[in-house]
Amino acid sequence: MSDTQWQELDGEASVVEAKGRTYTELAEAITRSVGTLQQIVDDTTTTAKSMEATRKLAGEVREDIEKARDRYSFTGEALSTYGAALRGAKNEADPAAEKLRTLRSELEDARAVARNAESQMDDLPDSASQADKDDATRAASGANATVSGLEQDIAVQESYWNSGHGDKNSAAGTAMSKIEEVVSGDKVHGLEDSTWDKVKNVAKGIYKVFKVICDIAGILAIFLSWVPVLGQILMVLAAIGAILSIVENIVKFARGEIGFGAMLLGVGLGVMGLFGGKAISSVAKYAKARSVVQTASRMSNGAAKAKFGTAVLKSSRKTFALTRGQRVTEVLKSPFVRTAGDKAVAGMVRNGLYKNAFTSWRGSQFPLPYKDGAARFAMGNDDVVDMIGHFNQTGLRIDSVTSSAQAIATVGAVFNQTANLANNAAKLGSAIGGGDGWGSYEGGNSLATSGAGGSWGKITGLPVNVDKGVTAVQDVFGNDGYVAGSW
Repeated sequence: MSDTQWQELDGEASVVEAKGRTYTELAEAITRSVGTLQQIVDDTTTTAKSMEATRKLAGEVREDIEKARDRYSFTGEALSTYGAALRGAKNEADPAAEKLRTLRSELEDARAVARNAESQMDDLPDSASQADKDDATRAASGANATVSGLEQDIAVQESYWNSGHGDKNSAAGTAMSKIEEVVSGDKVHGLEDSTWDKVKNVAKGIYKVFKVICDIAGILAIFLSWVPVLGQILMVLAAIGAILSIVENIVKFARGEIGFGAMLLGVGLGVMGLFGGKAISSVAKYAKARSVVQTASRMSNGAAKAKFGTAVLKSSRKTFALTRGQRVTEVLKSPFVRTAGDKAVAGMVRNGLYKNAFTSWRGSQFPLPYKDGAARFAMGNDDVVDMIGHFNQTGLRIDSVTSSAQAIATVGAVFNQTANLANNAAKLGSAIGGGDGWGSYEGGNSLATSGAGGSWGKITGLPVNVDKGVTAVQDVFGNDGYVAGSW
């Protein structure tokens, strides 16, 4: 079970009992509906053909509904009985747990006093008076008697806790047996999950695992996108994870599970994860290219080559010449493509120039893949870091457009990096915790999650085996209140 030894027992008896009453009420409602349907079947005063068809249909529905009655009745009875037993077990074990904390603290102090008393007795010199020896002996005996008394009290309280814990486990086993009867035992009445239901459950599990993998890849890609092969795989998985996040938020909004604001935020973060970094890179490259081209236009060809180098001049002129449409297209196709910096480092590693691709991080054995590793981590974008390095030069031509693009790229990079790290960490935590993912199919109709009065979630306080048993009790009613598959 999930209980921690000598601590208060897990579970809320009132919650379990409330769920049991709800199941019992559903069973009673089924009984009433069966009686009404039987009256329709027994009504022979109306001889119209339409009424004959209605009586036939009512008979078929009555038989289907009656099959489900045991599921609700037995589950309600099992939960109600278990809830009462849980209450009694907690009433016995929880006070004992509280007393044990106090007694153990007192025992620790008493043992310290006893050790001190025995030490004082042992340290008495041979010349000590008989009265001093008697006082030391009485003090040591009294301290040891206190220790023994506390140890006995602790043993009594531990027996109370064990008794309560045992009662809880025994009641849980009994509840599980009753629930198993209607889930997979003698009273299943042919209401087992279909093959398609089982396929959907497997698909949902696979989807959730894949979603967690994509969320992990989204974090790792920030640091390892430069690694040959692995970096490309991480980029693809991270992009898929962002797409799934966008779709999930839209679906949740359509179902009414989240509001418009939450949907807009989720979609915005997903789009930012897909295109934000590449859009910022495009702005940074444009700011650098504009500065290079405008500065070089005021210099001789030889002086420009000496200042910037032939490669930078050529790439800057090419970048500066791109139209807005070309830049937008480049950004839209970029989520699955690594940056030029990542490719360059990967190429150096692939060509055996590993040591030239790294600089050691002071105080650490882990190498950083870029010279400005700290700046790149803060910005999350080597194009922005490269732009910042470029603008540290003197003698550059910087107009208002270049200055604005530089500021947008720098501030945007820091915001995008922070938002992506926080969003990926939150998505990963949510996915691992089980609160993420709408799944690859429509939500199930389990009694434990789709009972009357709205979603219940996991029933608080049930041991794992009972909770799984309740979850397995399938709800045979559709949203319209009729028996699924009958009307």
